[in-house]
Amino acid sequence: MPLQDLVLNSLSGGMNDTDSPNELPEDQCVLAENVEFFGSALGERRNGCGALSISGSGLTGTTIVHLSQWFPDNDVLDPEFIAISSTPGTSAVVSARTAGTWADITPTDALNTTIANIYDIVTVSVNDKLFMAYRSAQDRLHVRDAVSGLRRTGMATPGAAPTGANTGAGSYATIRYFRVRFTEKSGSTVIRRSEFSAVLSFTPSGSGTGVIITKPATVTEGETHWELEASTDNALFYRIADTAVGTTTVTDSTAFATGYSSNPLSHSSGAYGLQPSARYLAADGDRLLGAGHWTDATKQSQVWWSAVFNDPGVGNDERLPTVTTGGAAITTNTNIDNYENGPITGMIAGEYGTVYVFKWSAIYKLVRTGDNTRAYEAITITKRVGAIKGSIVRGVTEYGANAIYFVDPLIGPCRLSPNGPQQITGLRSTWGRVNTQATNLVARGCYYPYKQQVHWWVAVDGENQPGLKLVLQVSELRQGEDNTVGRGWSLATGRIAQARAVAVFTEVVSIDGVVSLSERPFIGLTTPDYIQRCDVEETDAGAPYVAVLRTRPYIVAGLLNRWGAMTAALLATANSSANLVIKFIRDFGLETNQITTDLKPAGSETLVVKTFNDLRMSNATIVQIEFTDP
Repeated sequence: MPLQDLVLNSLSGGMNDTDSPNELPEDQCVLAENVEFFGSALGERRNGCGALSISGSGLTGTTIVHLSQWFPDNDVLDPEFIAISSTPGTSAVVSARTAGTWADITPTDALNTTIANIYDIVTVSVNDKLFMAYRSAQDRLHVRDAVSGLRRTGMATPGAAPTGANTGAGSYATIRYFRVRFTEKSGSTVIRRSEFSAVLSFTPSGSGTGVIITKPATVTEGETHWELEASTDNALFYRIADTAVGTTTVTDSTAFATGYSSNPLSHSSGAYGLQPSARYLAADGDRLLGAGHWTDATKQSQVWWSAVFNDPGVGNDERLPTVTTGGAAITTNTNIDNYENGPITGMIAGEYGTVYVFKWSAIYKLVRTGDNTRAYEAITITKRVGAIKGSIVRGVTEYGANAIYFVDPLIGPCRLSPNGPQQITGLRSTWGRVNTQATNLVARGCYYPYKQQVHWWVAVDGENQPGLKLVLQVSELRQGEDNTVGRGWSLATGRIAQARAVAVFTEVVSIDGVVSLSERPFIGLTTPDYIQRCDVEETDAGAPYVAVLRTRPYIVAGLLNRWGAMTAALLATANSSANLVIKFIRDFGLETNQITTDLKPAGSETLVVKTFNDLRMSNATIVQIEFTDP
């Protein structure tokens, strides 16, 4: 048989454990662990992770359970990082990092720290506020803004009607009706407003100059003022006074014949409804959407939405109206196939006014209707696939089109693209290891824009929290049969694969004296590692890991013939500190021959060629080549 070279030009098609090893394309491999396919056709060792200091914070629980980021000053150079640490079932601490300094936040309502709740906190930024969906003892959504810590959205309704008493001597007569709202004001601007209280029906003595109205007890939700509303017919109410909460009384001496119509007309009942304790959040323009519920079983398939920012009311992103401020009935929620296809497991905003809602085995699209009385309509995309909570991320396709990536509980990684729902093939055996019934945490995900990668952390091998990371090199994806896509897979093990919380943070970095913006994944780990910046360092929080790249089996002479290799050569990027082990593996491990080489350049060359006369293999039917760390 004539001599021929076995050349490995590319393995960028990535790992494939779905197809039979001997049927794999030339550029796919049977194992790609702790490597990636971003900068090299044959793959390169992935970077590790290094600590983000939490000095000054109270983040001393056993694990970081949540990470997120927002821009309170609308300045991408000055983000605020939010982190939550917890000892599940015992305690939780919320802390914020601004300009490199941590400060703990005391929530108005304590976080429920049971395992079933503490890992599933969701945040979204709308209109210079960070809304946070977490379970507490109150059926309320929570929010962080520029002046508060972490409070309830909206304003609670006063707990009782105001009281009234006659005053003075005169002719103030005829029954009147009074009610109260609480507000938060900044200067003369009303920021939030409550629904009105129960109504006081007051019949004057007829011999007084007026009535002294005393406000009900405050609701202690940051109210600064109380508005007194009055009516002569218990139908149309008018705002007749706006008083600081420190002043508990207002005197009304308006003659009945004069009435109150010269004052501003009050908003209708239902205009300032409270937002419930939603499990999932999304932002569509200046409107906030919530989905699911932490405790109410009847609302596990419900989606609701706030008023738009320029609505005539106040605090529009914090209220859930059932009427317009003028009184016309509107619908601000919808139940999507309640008790069918499982509960809602996630929600994410797409493009062009669309919001995608995922269930365990279904996907829906909310589209704007242009009708103020019902802002969205739900359209079913599919009832064949759905998403595991925590796995839904927004990214792009290999062609740059918008896409939503997610993990279906039955078939694994998928995406929504302009071609509709698509399964991402290539990891069938690996997916068989995933524990979709993990009691702590099944999956977390993010999209890494710089490297065009989707990262998923998943619980495997019967564990109840992530221990393996799936990395998808999106730029390597190619269309397959039956509207599937595949290629570009690799795995990550070690400490970096054990994330409990994941977020992509923007930060200012200096590399070789050049200051620029960086956007990379950050993960939350258990003590003592806490928050880690990814794609840096050569270890995982100081712990070493091993990179392994093993090719498909090569049957050069057919199964009935034997063959061998006498010498080998490697073209690689020069690296003075790196060493590499190259192995020839005969017949799936029957025999192994290996050498260790450095990648040092002889001079200033950026690429090196290494030749190995002692890397040999004979009497082989099948040979695989493996690259690994020493």
